[in-house]
Amino acid sequence: MKSIFPLIFATLFLFACASNETVVYSNGFSFANYDYVVIERDTNSAIYGMDLEFGNMIGAYNMAVVGSKEIENLPYEAKKRTLGVQLSVSGSSERIMLGISFQDFITGRTVATIGSTEKGDLFDRDDRTEIFDLVTGTVVAAIKRDKQLNVENGRSLDRSPPMAVTAPRYNERDDRNSDTEEWRYESSAEKAYTLTPDFSE
Repeated sequence: MKSIFPLIFATLFLFACASNETVVYSNGFSFANYDYVVIERDTNSAIYGMDLEFGNMIGAYNMAVVGSKEIENLPYEAKKRTLGVQLSVSGSSERIMLGISFQDFITGRTVATIGSTEKGDLFDRDDRTEIFDLVTGTVVAAIKRDKQLNVENGRSLDRSPPMAVTAPRYNERDDRNSDTEEWRYESSAEKAYTLTPDFSE
C-alpha cells in the first residue's frame, strides 16, 4: 500500500483548530465489515510504541491483529475482511500531531481517517498518551457503533487469525510400480541412504 501520510498531515493541518475529533469515512465504509487489522507504521517517523498500544486496544473490540507477513497466507475471504492501519505522529516541544488511517487490504483504498493536533510536548510521554487516548477513543466509539457492541470498556475476544492456506505439496510417500522399476517418493526425514566408496580403479 502506498503511503498516504502527506495527505493525512494536510488533513490534520486543516482541522487543527477543531475541538471535536471524528472519524472520516469513505462512502459505504463500516467497521462492521472487517474483523482483522494489519498494523503498519510510518518508517519516516518515530511511533513511540503507539502501534503496539493501538493493537492491544483494538483487539478488545472485535478486531484481531494479524502480522504483515502472516496475512499473505490467509484465505481470500479473510483478506477481504482485513484493514491495513497506519499510524503517524509528528510535532515539536509545543504541539503534537497524531494521525490514523485505515485502508482496505484488498484494494489499498483509504476508507477511514482520523487525526488531531493538540498542545503538548512530543517528547513528553504523558502528553503523547493524552492525544493517543483522545484519538483512539474516537476510533473505539466508531467501532462500537458500527459493530453495535454494548460494552463499557471493551471485551476480550476468543478470536484468532484464520487458518493459513498451506502450500500444495507432494504426499510424503507415493509408491508407483512399473515393469522395470519402483519409484518411491519419501520425505527427507524418512529417506536413508549410504554412500559406498568405489575402489574399482
